[in-house]
Amino acid sequence: MTGHDKAQPPAPVAARRRRLIAYALVAPGTAYLLLVFCSVILLLFSYSFRTERSSRLFAPFSTETWSQALGDDYQLGVLWTTLRVGVVVTVLTVALAYPVAWCLYRVRRWWVRGLLGFVIFSPILVSVVVRSYGWMLLLSPGGLLAGPLDGWLYHEPGVILALVHVELPFAVVPLLAALRTLPPGVLEAAADLGASPARRLRSVLLPLTLPGIVAAAQLVFALTVSAFATPALLGGGRVTVLSQSVYQNIQQLNWPLAAVQALLLLAVALVVLSVFNRLSRLVDVRQRRDRKGTIA
Repeated sequence: MTGHDKAQPPAPVAARRRRLIAYALVAPGTAYLLLVFCSVILLLFSYSFRTERSSRLFAPFSTETWSQALGDDYQLGVLWTTLRVGVVVTVLTVALAYPVAWCLYRVRRWWVRGLLGFVIFSPILVSVVVRSYGWMLLLSPGGLLAGPLDGWLYHEPGVILALVHVELPFAVVPLLAALRTLPPGVLEAAADLGASPARRLRSVLLPLTLPGIVAAAQLVFALTVSAFATPALLGGGRVTVLSQSVYQNIQQLNWPLAAVQALLLLAVALVVLSVFNRLSRLVDVRQRRDRKGTIA
């Protein structure tokens, strides 16, 4: 053993030192982000317990704005529309993204895979506003889809259709990552054992890629409930979601109601994402248990 080897610290000490260095590098940025986020949330809470009169903000503590947001039929309708659109778009997007990700996974020729990837992911490079105007042209009278999809423009189906197109690439990424973690030859083994294609999909492919499905649904839902441009343009004022309502209240200088709706939107997103996280952990635990049982 040389003198240089003797001078090196033990492996646990070196690993602990590397972690401390990493924490020290991450800590300033994390603290700054937490400070900004907490400051904004506290400001929103402060505004939400005030009242608005003639575009002026009154300071005395009051729950009037919360009562208005949670007790008014129109405000509850906006909240319900946001949740309904979010759930429908999430289900449709994940259902469409799965076969797309499967095609990308199964293609072996690099140029075909590259071409498919370009077609799927290139819309991300285009502004959401531009894509929404494109759907308006397609669905408008005289547009390419005006006949089979007549009446969808400025209604909820048109908003859902455009949002599915916008969110599709974001769902493909986690699904493709999950497919690439499949054990080699697992589907071929199931086929050799006599499983039909439907049985292989139901009993092998879907359970093994369930973490990717949950991650895709989580990402799509979070992006959908916070979407603004697409519902505003495709909805034409007839389909109102929480993000639009917040913007409208800010325009009208109704800061308390805008703050309440912003907090409601944040709460909805956090609750649903927490459910998805819990579901993801349960899936992970189940898969580990199944692997241990298979090995045993």
